[in-house]
Amino acid sequence: MDLYNNEIILKEILPRKSFFFNMTEKIRIVFSFFYLGISILLLINMTSFFFFFAILFFGVGLYFAFFRWVLRYFDLRDNYYLITNERIIVAEKLTKEIVKQKKLSEIDQVNIEMNNNFFGNIIFGEPETIFGKNDELFSFKRNGMSFDEDEYAFLSVENISEIIPVFENLKLKVNKTFY
Repeated sequence: MDLYNNEIILKEILPRKSFFFNMTEKIRIVFSFFYLGISILLLINMTSFFFFFAILFFGVGLYFAFFRWVLRYFDLRDNYYLITNERIIVAEKLTKEIVKQKKLSEIDQVNIEMNNNFFGNIIFGEPETIFGKNDELFSFKRNGMSFDEDEYAFLSVENISEIIPVFENLKLKVNKTFY
């Protein structure tokens, strides 16, 4: 991994291989099983002409309900997080290759969602909501249910209480939410 000149690693974080479910994720899970149930009904009751679309609908339902969690587990298993004095980094454990990075000057806020055991997610920027961006008007035609993941986030982080002072020392605005 290549660091910039005068860049110092302030904190190295290994994610725990479990999931933190905030309220948005809980609603998405309920919706994904509802979607999967509808797709199963369509698959059973469809004629041969629309059978391909019913299978496609069922595949999307399976992905929303199960497979996206499998992919997230592999991300948690293979990645680790770094906080430096110039940027935040998501890197691969084995190869030390940078997967994602963001300069601290580009981060306007740090949103921390955690439980009482200080386990949760750290989101850099505004968190994705269940119906899209907060500044957009809601419309079923335009937005609907959003399954977008936060682009820059540290997922399944333990001991967040030890990490918050690092962000405060870097003069970043920290918003904390307990679930």
